[in-house]
Amino acid sequence: MLSAFALIDCNNFYASCERVFDPGLRDRPVVILSNNDGCVIARSSEAKEVGIPMGIPEFKVRPLISRHNIAVRSSNYALYGDMSSRVMETIRSVTPDLEVYSIDEAFAGLHGRSKREIMEMGREIRQRVRRWTGLPVSVGIAPTKTLAKIANEMAKSYKQLNGVLYVRKPDQIGRMLRKTEVGDIWGIGKNYTAMLERQGITNALQLSRMPDSWVRSKLKVTGLRTVKELRGESCLTIEESSDQRKGILSSRSFGRPVKKVDEISEAVATFTARAAEKLRAQDSVASQLTVVLVTDKYRNPGQPYKFGHTISLPSPTASTSMLCSRATDLANTLFDEGKTYKKAWVMLTGLIPESSVQADLFMEERYSERDHNLMKSLDQINAKFGNRTCMPASTGISQNWQMKQQYLSQKYTTSWDQLLEVRL
Repeated sequence: MLSAFALIDCNNFYASCERVFDPGLRDRPVVILSNNDGCVIARSSEAKEVGIPMGIPEFKVRPLISRHNIAVRSSNYALYGDMSSRVMETIRSVTPDLEVYSIDEAFAGLHGRSKREIMEMGREIRQRVRRWTGLPVSVGIAPTKTLAKIANEMAKSYKQLNGVLYVRKPDQIGRMLRKTEVGDIWGIGKNYTAMLERQGITNALQLSRMPDSWVRSKLKVTGLRTVKELRGESCLTIEESSDQRKGILSSRSFGRPVKKVDEISEAVATFTARAAEKLRAQDSVASQLTVVLVTDKYRNPGQPYKFGHTISLPSPTASTSMLCSRATDLANTLFDEGKTYKKAWVMLTGLIPESSVQADLFMEERYSERDHNLMKSLDQINAKFGNRTCMPASTGISQNWQMKQQYLSQKYTTSWDQLLEVRL
């Protein structure tokens, strides 16, 4: 049996998600904007071709957007997250050996009796993801994860490969590495790139031929592992189980400047409720809570613009009501009437599995079985009927501070009220 690693990457993921539910966007340039519709954070290939840079503020490219009839969308993370889950489950239907690397990338282990069989598995992954989700993906297959990353970029760049490339023979790998700039190698950052270029090493093939002792002295142990992977020696495995997060952050920029303490408290309570929901999803409880309020750093250059505080909770908890109460108290303490706020965040840390908490019958604020059942019911209601169907009063109703998303598409897959309608 032969074994190989595959790197599956969704092409122009955010733009492709928008196109699945809006066929009018196909073959049309598309850009996705950041929070508050500020900067370009994703582009379709057509938008790249007309010269839309990554990260540029939207107002600076409005003439280009108008001239080339570019479609603009606000970030729809509910849609992107759900589509990502669908892609990963589709890949698992072909191979159970899966490591989710990011929202639009995954490593998979492929096993077959021949090169042809492994190649067919790669093609099947690509075709099945497109058929089941509507999203285009590229598949790079190689003896190591690092080589699979490079093969994926090649599969994406050369149309004649039809989105799938499997490299196995040394001469194939050598040709691929010669075409790969050293800065494009997975794990080689900007500082290492600059150092290697000063040494006359500009492509991956040159780096792969350097002596181990030299690599270890310049790039440390992790760099040596990367070089061995370039040579075809597998040093990284598929990590099927991911560790629980050590901290949960919930944050948003405000859609307008906020000056009222009631609005700050409402926003902080909303962020806390969302963080608590994520906490319970991984069956954890939190021991510490941090609240940070952020002003405009450009209004008073050189002056502090982030104001935060961390507290230890009396007992580890995942109770939304208890966490919201503590968070709003912190927000009220941090609030200064003389300041204008543009952002806030809430972070839960000191996370431990709920099953590991030692009960204390005499502690009034402990996370009891009654609290657990109440929060479980809350999450079930919101999962069935939609987010914020049942919510703490402290999170407010109008939420006028919410970030601006004037180009937001519908939550086609996560909200009953926004399902796609087909009319004959």
